[in-house]
Amino acid sequence: MLNCKFTSVWDDGSVVTTPCEYDPESGEVSPEFEDVEIEGALVREYITLEDDEELDVCMDCHSFVMKTVVGDREDESYGEMEVCSDPECERSRA
Repeated sequence: MLNCKFTSVWDDGSVVTTPCEYDPESGEVSPEFEDVEIEGALVREYITLEDDEELDVCMDCHSFVMKTVVGDREDESYGEMEVCSDPECERSRA
């Protein structure tokens, strides 16, 4: 497990950053949640590693990072695409 920062960005301009643990083997993230009142829709979630690399977090399951894969999908799109690291998530289908 790696220590990192978990950030959520909201359309009302709010940005919340909390400590997080990241498992690079599975892609799972375990952020520490804070009670904050936000009025708005979630725009983006990502983690920031110690080397300042940012990895997007899945906007469906909110528990795994996105990864780039190459292949084809049922909708006939080809090439590189972002999918969830969680094989159980809807967004994991390449």
